[in-house]
Amino acid sequence: MALVALYRSAPLRQRISKGYSVYVPGHGRGAEELVGSLLAGPPPLPAGPSGQPHTVRGSARARGALWVDTGRVSLHDPATRARTAEALAVSVARVAADVRRRGGLLLPTGWQQQPDPLAGLCADLHSAEVLNPVQREVFTNLVREHTASLIALGGRQLYGPGGVAPGGSARLSRSFDQVSTRYLDSCAPEHLERVRTRLRQEERVGRLEVMDVSPLGMPEAHTGEDVTVRLFDAQVTVAGTLAHALLVQALSMWSRDLERTGRRVRQVPQFLLEQNRARAVAHGLAAELRVDQTRRTEEPPRTQSAGRAVRTLLSELLPYLRQLDATTDELAPLFLGVEMAGSAAASGFVRNENDLLAHWHREDRTALAPERLAQGLATPDWLTADHCGASNKAVGHGSWAAARVWLTDRLAGPAPQPDRRHEAQPDRRHEAQRDRREPGRPAPLTADQLLDRLARPDLPAPEVMDALRSYCRAGGTLDLTRPLRSRGRDEARALRRVLRPRAGQRVRCEKPPVSWDDATATRALRAAGEQGVALMHWDLPAQDRARVREALRGMGRAPGGVRTVLLTDTNYTAREDEKRGTVEVLLVAPREGTDR
Repeated sequence: MALVALYRSAPLRQRISKGYSVYVPGHGRGAEELVGSLLAGPPPLPAGPSGQPHTVRGSARARGALWVDTGRVSLHDPATRARTAEALAVSVARVAADVRRRGGLLLPTGWQQQPDPLAGLCADLHSAEVLNPVQREVFTNLVREHTASLIALGGRQLYGPGGVAPGGSARLSRSFDQVSTRYLDSCAPEHLERVRTRLRQEERVGRLEVMDVSPLGMPEAHTGEDVTVRLFDAQVTVAGTLAHALLVQALSMWSRDLERTGRRVRQVPQFLLEQNRARAVAHGLAAELRVDQTRRTEEPPRTQSAGRAVRTLLSELLPYLRQLDATTDELAPLFLGVEMAGSAAASGFVRNENDLLAHWHREDRTALAPERLAQGLATPDWLTADHCGASNKAVGHGSWAAARVWLTDRLAGPAPQPDRRHEAQPDRRHEAQRDRREPGRPAPLTADQLLDRLARPDLPAPEVMDALRSYCRAGGTLDLTRPLRSRGRDEARALRRVLRPRAGQRVRCEKPPVSWDDATATRALRAAGEQGVALMHWDLPAQDRARVREALRGMGRAPGGVRTVLLTDTNYTAREDEKRGTVEVLLVAPREGTDR
């Protein structure tokens, strides 16, 4: 047998409990009675890849809901995950058929038109296997740190004939039996009672099982040996739930990596976690989340959009997603819509299943009818399809294709270095000269690294210039509009103020340039050469913005090693509702004596 893969922090198993609500049309017995009768005589369900049959269960906390439980399953490669998804979809379809036979409909959680819509609100439960108390502690604390991002990504709202309610998570906004996760100092058996006592006395948390992340699993799901994540509202599709399972799997591998190397998770202040959690519950992916600032400052608190926090989480999980051989199709329901909404000028992109239901309702007022949704849940192929991707493709095919390329490139990782041991040795004299000219030159800053550095309070102007020049050493097109758009509005406005030079270095342009020999372009180049940086500013009718961008592309590289950085490219409404556009381009000259 050949060794095909070797992991230092290999993926462990995970238990998935897929939640749905039950709706009984008309008068007669209610959802709770139907759920009780189904649990007394459940339909036969297929087995997953592990050979263990799926089970259906209920909960005293949500009497109008049902869960299809996979038992512990391995999610270590795409083929196994695909078989897991197919088996889970077949199980959901069989439960849906049995509910219909009993006079009800199996629906996505949150349907408003029933006597008690809150009785069916439920979560998808993901219980990750851990091998020792340290892994239990580290995994719990790691998921805790990313609470707001995960709630924003997986939040679901109430829906009905009138559409989808605005906001983040209907379940968590109404929950009285689930609280935010507290930081755990230890999960060792000899320390656990002291941890419980401290949380009960200082945090008023009587049981660890009521936290968003339960380090002791869920008793009703028989997951006492696992760590159960209760942050994701029950998703409409199996595809969405499996994408979340992949996310939990990568977080589990990350925590095992930390445990193996003797590291722990930092303790994010509880008040900050509570505040960001509340914002994510209330506003979902539209939330502005506060950033943890390690040192005190008189500056106003920094914020970032929930979408940017999700993209940051993706970047941190990439090494583990690559180990899992995660594919673009698997992760598309999670990240493509968030990326498209943050980087494109058009609106209406679907970021999660909350947006998906709202999009369906805009396209077809009958799309959220119970019969239509119940029919979808009874169809395995419908359950495993990427409906978010299909909707985004319809909204903007070009943006969708570009986002898929972006995600594919992120998952591919850096290109492997060729083996040069057998190649002819190059002449080292030029390398020595270059090393003497630029000893120890660091790598260019990325856009996010540049913005993070500029966000520091009271940064001196020379350091701003050095950071900007470092960013300009990168190859390709230099465009800050997307990274700025992904940050909070106030932070983006403050960063643009830092980047804009003084009034004498700003050149107002009336029309798109033809070449670098134009009078306005020449004046801007001269200012950049004398002061290091200049700004070209256009304020013109909105329809002419594209002409400015096309003209800049057609002009090619600026002379003298000057680099151009797109700072602003947006529309605004002027007086009398006139649509205007603003384009701002920084011209950054190299430092004296450097290569141009």
